[in-house]
Amino acid sequence: MSVFGAISTSRLCWGCQKLSAQARDQRGDIEVGEPETTRWSLGDLTLCGQHGYMRPCQRVNCKDVAANSVPLARLCESDRETVFVVDDDDDLRVDLVELVEGLGFPAMGCASGADLLAALPAYKTGCVLLDIRLPGQDGLAVQEWINRAGIALPVVFISGVQDISTVVHCMKAGAFDFLQKPFGEMALRSAVSSAIGHSRKRHCRLESEKMVRQMISSLTPTETHVAGMISRGYPTKLIAAEMQRSENTVKIHRHRIFNKLKVSTAASVANLVRHLVD
Repeated sequence: MSVFGAISTSRLCWGCQKLSAQARDQRGDIEVGEPETTRWSLGDLTLCGQHGYMRPCQRVNCKDVAANSVPLARLCESDRETVFVVDDDDDLRVDLVELVEGLGFPAMGCASGADLLAALPAYKTGCVLLDIRLPGQDGLAVQEWINRAGIALPVVFISGVQDISTVVHCMKAGAFDFLQKPFGEMALRSAVSSAIGHSRKRHCRLESEKMVRQMISSLTPTETHVAGMISRGYPTKLIAAEMQRSENTVKIHRHRIFNKLKVSTAASVANLVRHLVD
């Protein structure tokens, strides 16, 4: 079972926090840095409605961020995001790059599958507008490589082919969407926005899980053992009896665990560690 699948999301208790001065998002005036003394407790989902932990929308006051604007809000952008436009038609490729940039997303043109494969690994979020008919390696072969490489950017195929079987093949192979040439700006906007939203949500979830794993891995073996008992509801007295240690010693372990996991309640500890130590 995924670590993150068992974790209820958390939000920052803002009562006595002091935001570090140097941490401001360069894309806006939103403070996204971790407070100097962070404590997390049980709370709501992320603004886009999924499980998350210490995500930007949980670390800042998002009262001015409309719920229906996420995950396309600037707050949700990764630091490495782009829309790849892969088409061997130079004019069409340039036009599509300009259209995508006009929608507010960064874009990069690639004339071949080889160009895309060279650039793709450096990016965290975005999507790929991929022509089926490419010189050398066709679009389907490129998508298969993307799948094998474990690259998570959604693929939106673009093609003038009116073959239903080709469309079905693309979708079965994991394509996010299919646009048939010629397509209008509204169709492009819908496909790109949906694909980027999907990509950002996945990245958010993976980053949350990564952070949780890092914090849990920071516990010593003894702390992991104590955290496991805390997650099963053991009170301090019973933990001390089980470990044949004094209650003060257990309290010290609890304090260190809470600090390392950045939580303030036993329930929050349980959410983070129970499926790792059971």
